[in-house]
Amino acid sequence: MLEADAYPGPSLILAYSPCISQGYAMAESIAHCQLAVDSGYWPLYRYNPELAASGNNPFQLDSKKVKGDLFKLLASENRFAAVMRRDAKHAQELDDRLKVSVGEKNQLLQV
Repeated sequence: MLEADAYPGPSLILAYSPCISQGYAMAESIAHCQLAVDSGYWPLYRYNPELAASGNNPFQLDSKKVKGDLFKLLASENRFAAVMRRDAKHAQELDDRLKVSVGEKNQLLQV
């Protein structure tokens, strides 16, 4: 946030912000956010146009390689767990499609 604040123009911060209605203890928020990053669900990156002036890539990917369990993340949130309970087959199809999407997005972010 300091980098965004220091930029001499408009800045935008997109944050993953868990809430109590997602169905896990708020004391676990940091661990949950880390799982979102590790699973590839929420990549961490920055874009600083000022870096281009010095010949550096303005896009900086801070996330490491996807290593977490996307299904574990989704199963821990009420909104996704409800689908899993209601229709396990459909939930598995959605999970498979999301894994493909996350993989493709991760490939695009690897600059």
